[in-house]
Amino acid sequence: MLSRRSFVKAVGTTGLAAAASSAAGFAVLAPRASAAGVSLPVSLANTSGSDTVYAYISGADDSGWPGFVTADGAFNRLPNPSSPVTPIPDYAIQLGGSGSAATTVTLQEYVISGRVWFSIGDRIQFFVNPGAVPGLVQPGFTSSDPNWQAQWTFAEFTYNSANLYANISYVDMVALPIAMATTGASGNQSVSPLPDGALASIISGLQAQHASDGAPWDQLVATNSAGAPLRVLAPAHSPTDFGGYWDPYLDAVWSHYASTPLTVNAQGSSGTYSGTVSGDAFVFGGLNDDGVPFTRPSAVDIFGCASGPLYNSGSDARGAVAARLAAALNRSSLLVAGGDNQPDGVTPSAYYQDPVTNHYARLVHQYASIGYAFPYDDVGPTGAAPVDGHLQDPAPTSWTLTLGNPGGA
Repeated sequence: MLSRRSFVKAVGTTGLAAAASSAAGFAVLAPRASAAGVSLPVSLANTSGSDTVYAYISGADDSGWPGFVTADGAFNRLPNPSSPVTPIPDYAIQLGGSGSAATTVTLQEYVISGRVWFSIGDRIQFFVNPGAVPGLVQPGFTSSDPNWQAQWTFAEFTYNSANLYANISYVDMVALPIAMATTGASGNQSVSPLPDGALASIISGLQAQHASDGAPWDQLVATNSAGAPLRVLAPAHSPTDFGGYWDPYLDAVWSHYASTPLTVNAQGSSGTYSGTVSGDAFVFGGLNDDGVPFTRPSAVDIFGCASGPLYNSGSDARGAVAARLAAALNRSSLLVAGGDNQPDGVTPSAYYQDPVTNHYARLVHQYASIGYAFPYDDVGPTGAAPVDGHLQDPAPTSWTLTLGNPGGA
């Protein structure tokens, strides 16, 4: 199970806003020496239509210390500051104009839990928190964040001795399109960018859904001060609480499974579990729920897939069952034909058919060819093709990331 998780935690946006206007200096640590035998050319291409594009490569070294890779390929470890939300030096890699030759940065050591960021027109502001290991503070998803007005996006990756694993993701947002390609031991691989017009179509779909059901889908559209769209936020980052949006669907699910068994194939080595609703919770025979029963989740629990009864308990059997319940709820697939057998009994064509569903995910999959739309979007019928938009190579010889859709933005 590849559930997409970030390696850093953001701090309160009030602190971010304050830090943006009150810089606290510190010495910059020297880059570390290159790791023996590590050399991966990363080509950063700009086909965005803008001639002012910045890229950043963030992540952690093999000791877990955060930092940024600069244009010369060196990994620069972040200093451990004395104050929270301390601005860091600018590690921007400026790209050439749209359509120009790609900028190549050769990684000289492994980067764990990394991101490649792109920003059009504006540089991105990053910050760092003190700690035993300092914490990188990345751009957030509220209007008080200092990067709110900027157009930015990212791809995620880990590059270690085992492989390069990289993916595009719409778990947090839909924004500027990114394409990826690799060469290496696994041959030539590629991931397509967001198709032409997809962002506008998703926005239109969310506005239409709000007009239909009154839920705050339209509030997921983030705009700049002139009202132009910047990005579409996932419902987990909604500025407006969805409240009891899921209640009608949960009522029907809890009623149905009070007398009908639900079978969940935890896949892998975790086994299969069957259970029914008893009282207010799903009870699965033989499954240790770690003291957190599968009670009715809230909208926050369902969209975020990490809290309440759907909390991320890790790689144990409970975590696997929670992931499959979270996927089934987001897709509203528990009451369709075969829905009592998760995830194997339902084909993707039956996802998102209930009026109460994750319409953000529905629209992402309608208009974007591939990519996660919620944290457990990799859950699927056993043997199904992955939909998460990832590339993986045990011995990569090149990695290319392109901002923009060469066929048109």
